[in-house]
Amino acid sequence: MSRQSVGAGAANERRRARPRPTGKKGALRILVLTGTRPDIIKTASVVHALEAAGCETFLVHSGQHEAAVSELYRFLRLRPFATLRLGPRGPQLAELNARLLESLDPIVARVAPDVLVVQGDTTTALVGALIGFYHRVPVAHVEAGLRSGDTTEPFPEELNRQLITRIATWHFAPTPLAVACLRREGVPLETVTMTGNTVVDAALFGYSRLGPRPVTRRSEAHRLIVVTAHRRENWGAGIDEIGLAMRRVVERFTDVAVLWPLHPNPEVASAVKTIWRGLSPDVSKRVTLTDPLAYPDMLQALRDAWLVVTDSGGLQEEAVTARVPVLVTRRQTERPEVITCGAGRLVGADARRLEVEVARLYRSAEKWEAMRPTHSPFGDGTAGRRIAAVLAKARQSRTPKARAGVTRPRAVAS
Repeated sequence: MSRQSVGAGAANERRRARPRPTGKKGALRILVLTGTRPDIIKTASVVHALEAAGCETFLVHSGQHEAAVSELYRFLRLRPFATLRLGPRGPQLAELNARLLESLDPIVARVAPDVLVVQGDTTTALVGALIGFYHRVPVAHVEAGLRSGDTTEPFPEELNRQLITRIATWHFAPTPLAVACLRREGVPLETVTMTGNTVVDAALFGYSRLGPRPVTRRSEAHRLIVVTAHRRENWGAGIDEIGLAMRRVVERFTDVAVLWPLHPNPEVASAVKTIWRGLSPDVSKRVTLTDPLAYPDMLQALRDAWLVVTDSGGLQEEAVTARVPVLVTRRQTERPEVITCGAGRLVGADARRLEVEVARLYRSAEKWEAMRPTHSPFGDGTAGRRIAAVLAKARQSRTPKARAGVTRPRAVAS
């Protein structure tokens, strides 16, 4: 596909442009929408599998995350058909929704896909599903059925995912629990396929590109804790609590190091930097605050890590795949499999509890090892192929109301 870069105000130009023919006469036209770094990572195997199945695939990046995504696309061997430039904007969700609706609508009209694929729970995914509904294009939801049970956490992602469920034609659930959540909400079983999570596909692909795991960790001299914090419900006091706990930990244990990739939001990044001011030189040399890591660098950091502390959903899954214990700085998670398989613990954004949990693992190698399960609950790395196999069958019926090509849930080897 040819690449196009689209600005938010160039509506007339967008309408005049036309996609380059691919020569695949009669091929199913599928628009795959990404917007954030996790979207890109989790749709990579789906795009590759759809192309291998002969589908005419249009990968569109909404621009919700703009920094360093070109390097990520290259690493994952993806080439977007169109990339939108939303321009400077504030933190208001309404503004983001409005810009995405205005920018994505003419792209969907121009491509005229048979299927529109969205991933996860982002604002991009919700807007994409809405636009699919407006254009009467059936929507496929990758990573469907995750639920925390609380629409305030994660906010707004929990409600985003529920709303996408009401719109979607195909529901690709990663685990048996996600399937069960969809069934409880009355989603017809014949529209649900259990696939495993595509994050496993991406991680295995990424590690294959990094090469064999070193015999010893690069951070062997220290126990490396990788920390991330970005959820809206943790902005302010929550991030302060997480930072305070990690500062106490690194000051308390002289062989612990902290790597904290900062969120692109400048207010969030500034709050984290403030927490770490005034460290003594011997502590400061064991603390690294950095810009968001490129995906291969994050995979390498997980290889090196002794522990992950995060409020990220995707990083919970990636930590399990890398067999690194994870402490989840939230009150609940829409990925409870991390907890039930023993790989993670919910600690909330509570400085005292977080410090206690880190100390517990520090003092007991047995407790730390018990949080490194040998099998991931998120699948075997073939989720993308399962999704593509279902969607490829949509050739049998090209009408917008079609629900063809959907399979019943099946077990996924872990």
